[in-house]
Amino acid sequence: KQLLTLENAGPIQMGFWVPNRLWATAKYLIPLRKEIEYKRKSNTLKPFVIEVINFKEWVSSNSIFKMWFNLMIDQANDFISNIDEETRREIEKDGDVIWIVSFDNFFEIVNEIITTSPAFNNTAQVGTPLNGLLAVSMATPAGIALFHNQEFNNEFKKVLNSWNSYLKSPASLDKLDITNPNKLGSWISHEAHQAGVWDQIVHDPTKPGYGFNSWNAFFIRNFVPGARPFHGSGDVVNIGCETTPWQYANNLIYSNNFWIKDVNYSLIDLFGNNEKYAHHFIGGQLYQGFLSATHYHRWNSPIDGRIIRSWLQPGTYFAIRPNQGETPGTFEGTEAQPYLGHVATRAIFIFEHHLCGYIALLCIGMVEVSTCYIKSQYLVNEGDDPVSVQRGDEIGRFEFGGSTHIMIFQKDKVLLEQWAIDAIHHQTDQKPTPMGTIIAKPIRKHK
Repeated sequence: KQLLTLENAGPIQMGFWVPNRLWATAKYLIPLRKEIEYKRKSNTLKPFVIEVINFKEWVSSNSIFKMWFNLMIDQANDFISNIDEETRREIEKDGDVIWIVSFDNFFEIVNEIITTSPAFNNTAQVGTPLNGLLAVSMATPAGIALFHNQEFNNEFKKVLNSWNSYLKSPASLDKLDITNPNKLGSWISHEAHQAGVWDQIVHDPTKPGYGFNSWNAFFIRNFVPGARPFHGSGDVVNIGCETTPWQYANNLIYSNNFWIKDVNYSLIDLFGNNEKYAHHFIGGQLYQGFLSATHYHRWNSPIDGRIIRSWLQPGTYFAIRPNQGETPGTFEGTEAQPYLGHVATRAIFIFEHHLCGYIALLCIGMVEVSTCYIKSQYLVNEGDDPVSVQRGDEIGRFEFGGSTHIMIFQKDKVLLEQWAIDAIHHQTDQKPTPMGTIIAKPIRKHK
């Protein structure tokens, strides 16, 4: 297994949604817990929003979910209190790592998180504070049971929707304050600029909020014209997302045990049990890339051709693979992303190219990313006429958080570029692969 320490954490870990769980607790959760304790003592905690009140009441009134919820808290605290001495020494400067104090405290934390905007920071929890809260607990046996339960997800989604509404309001611009650009958590601070948040991005530093009317508007910010050209001719396939390479797979099979330890992709589950499109890609190739919370989060057409089908596939929000078998110090991302492609909320596009055949694009929400949005003109239902697209056309987007995407190619249709085949060797690249980079070329040329 790949062990992650504070010393060897690279750029992917620093922007990744679920890093080492204890490191996340130590570097992110402890300061947040201390802040909330201070607010409680000074009577300055924010009133609960109605969605948190209703969610707490729903859990409290349902015996089974109340049991799982309390077990999740107990198991998370037990996990942390029994870490080995080496890991304990690694994070000892961060203080007590017992995190979730009580059932009531859990909801205080959630309410505090969803009534403010995510903060910029140089820790692994940049842009994903709810994931920071759940980094340990969602991996416990009880947490896995909860976050794979559709009824629980439906109720928790109401909390996420409340936060989404807040992040689309002007009140969420508190961390893009041009009168105090270097305040704690500011996305317009010197550190944020150094991290590349504003590189080649459309913005106006003289206007309030850098010209954005909400935190979400900032999150889905656009590149300046010409910043991401789509290379090559219309015969090639480009990547339509700004991603760091993560996985490559070949000889894909129709059905597979995607939940076991090895990286296994299962076509029928990736496509949400849509047999028609799963069959198209048997024996084909797959590329998966990761989008940090600091990356560009719009999706653009990777081809000149047609969208023959697109849809939103409902799924989980904070579910990790059962029996992942983590130990303290284990970096879980390599195993988590392929699994999420099968179970998490995602947008699915099926493209048709004149030389490269069918190409699938799956845009997958991870944890906080509860919204996958397909632009209405590119939503193609079964039986609808195909919609023509050109490379670079914006077809949809994520809204807040980190995410991942998958491209799937038919057997014997394309030759993938070597950087995509060698994806696992690029997981720690300093910068993502630019949108518009060529990922595949056709095997068959023009006659």
